[in-house]
Amino acid sequence: MRTWSVPLHRFWLSDLGWAALGGILGLVFLVSVWSWLSPLPLAVLFRGITRGTPADAFKLTWLFGAGFFTAHLLWLPSSLSSFLGPGALVLSALLIALLATMWGLTAALTRRLLGPATLWGLPLAWTVLDTLRAAGPLGFPWGSLGYAWTPTPLIQMADLGGVALVGLLVALSAAALASGHRGAQLAVASALLLAAAYGLTRPDASDGTFQALLVQGNIDPRRKAAGRQPDELAHYLALTRSRLRTAPADLVVWPETAAPEAPTEPWVRQALAPLPAPLLLGAPTWDRGLRNSVYAVQGGQIRGRQDKRQLVPFGETFPARAALDSLYRAVFSALGLPALTGTVPGEVAEPLAIGRLRAGVLICYESTFPAAARTLVAGGANVLVTVSNDAWFGPSVGAEQHFQMGRVRAIETRRWWIRAGNDGISAAVDPQGKVVARFPRGVAGAFAAPYGLATSQTLFVRWGNWVPVLAGLGLLVLWRRRRGQIRCSPQTTGRSAHPVA
Repeated sequence: MRTWSVPLHRFWLSDLGWAALGGILGLVFLVSVWSWLSPLPLAVLFRGITRGTPADAFKLTWLFGAGFFTAHLLWLPSSLSSFLGPGALVLSALLIALLATMWGLTAALTRRLLGPATLWGLPLAWTVLDTLRAAGPLGFPWGSLGYAWTPTPLIQMADLGGVALVGLLVALSAAALASGHRGAQLAVASALLLAAAYGLTRPDASDGTFQALLVQGNIDPRRKAAGRQPDELAHYLALTRSRLRTAPADLVVWPETAAPEAPTEPWVRQALAPLPAPLLLGAPTWDRGLRNSVYAVQGGQIRGRQDKRQLVPFGETFPARAALDSLYRAVFSALGLPALTGTVPGEVAEPLAIGRLRAGVLICYESTFPAAARTLVAGGANVLVTVSNDAWFGPSVGAEQHFQMGRVRAIETRRWWIRAGNDGISAAVDPQGKVVARFPRGVAGAFAAPYGLATSQTLFVRWGNWVPVLAGLGLLVLWRRRRGQIRCSPQTTGRSAHPVA
């Protein structure tokens, strides 16, 4: 019998090898203690991109990206299956293929336009790509390079340029390793040492002088999808009252869609009125369509409302729903679903004010977007609050990824971040990103967590996306320089003497 074998160096140059290398990066990325090693597989990818044509660059990067996102989003099919059934696997595969295509096109275009300067253009291009992937109604920031260094002191650089600045450092490290140039490696290593020193010398956060009560109802989301019931409100009220008897709180936080109806309904407002502490609670709102909202309630009076602005693509929002109605209906029918219409996005991002508190509310998915937190803090938020329902993730790593991405928002804005989830993760994180309180998932309860208020503004809050803007300008400079070299190069037999290298 003939056995199949491939020498190791040939395996890593094969299609399977590139996909496997990306898969290795996906497995260690973000929540693993080995996440800080992410520049190593990226260096192999970058080196491979520079050694072929733009078409070669697209192919190997697509394979690498498919492996990466398959491993990184391994939780996605099972998370969607309870709602979409077998269609979850198809939709997950389409998403992974789309994300890999974005990576492939970025590599191919950089190779095509920059030629010999490709290696140092790739970190700039990836920085721009990660920012664009988090923009607009289809934003999906999972896999942004900066999250690779959340376990390290270098993540503290996020208060200067957001997670994009950390991502640029990750990519520059990969490029330096791939270059084999001792001077470049020394320069990047020096920059990393300075960044680490910056992170290690950040002053400790002020003590959390206020106390929040984070309430987990642990209600199966499939039960909610089947129809909301009044006993859900009674359940949350019982958990809250029981804990408040022994642990007074300055603020109570209920998760996303905790209440079956909005406190604009008299019966809900009447039930909430006896609570002795201010309350932030998630609830559905009917206002020119269904909205996912958070209300600030004190003494039975509504103090403000924040609607979710960044909706989950193809979960809470369906792009071009009216124009593609027939197509959507056919897909929904094939999946055994009703004709879904999604929810209406919020139009205003303003902190919810209760006394001294100016709560910058990030509803579930919104906590993964730097721009969402930055807008709220620039508007006066002195604490960040996330309400979420991560029960859809099940026991997978997806909930942990979601939490760790949100933790970076505290660092970027230097704000306390408190988080209440239906089944967890409920926690309190200080302005240095340190988790000071975290409570078990999958249990119903009310947990006391500290928080503080802050008014200062970081460089990232003041200047926003200056890092990807500079990265884009850097790409433009490299491209114009490349064009100038081509124009000035000698011509031989009607062809440039300097083809793409």
